[in-house]
Amino acid sequence: MKKNCRHCHFLAKEHRDETGAVHSLSLSENEREKLAKDPENAVPNHYTMNCHMGVWDEGVSGSNKERNDIVNIITRNNSCFFFPYRPAMLFPAAQELQRRAEEHKQLKRSNMYTRIGLWVAAGALAVSALVEVLKSG
Repeated sequence: MKKNCRHCHFLAKEHRDETGAVHSLSLSENEREKLAKDPENAVPNHYTMNCHMGVWDEGVSGSNKERNDIVNIITRNNSCFFFPYRPAMLFPAAQELQRRAEEHKQLKRSNMYTRIGLWVAAGALAVSALVEVLKSG
């Protein structure tokens, strides 16, 4: 799966009612499939699309051509909060799971560097012991 907005749980549609209240909803699987084929008509016009985590907002940026680029093409890699879409999951739960996944990823990276350091130290100790044995022998 390509890590773009269409596959991200935080892809949202937003509507402001007459009182100014903001209603933000995750896109359904059906709407996400429509985005791949017809980005202009995938979501009703009274909604604007955005990243729930605030990376981008169509209401600020503008045209439907940009919608296709943003949702289907652009891959942001480390400059966004990508979390795979999970049907029926609320945004707060997805935010917590995304945070946990990122912490786990950082912990794995840190552990890898620790293991590398231990192997280097063990190798240096073995070489040092070998040099001492050769000196005394």
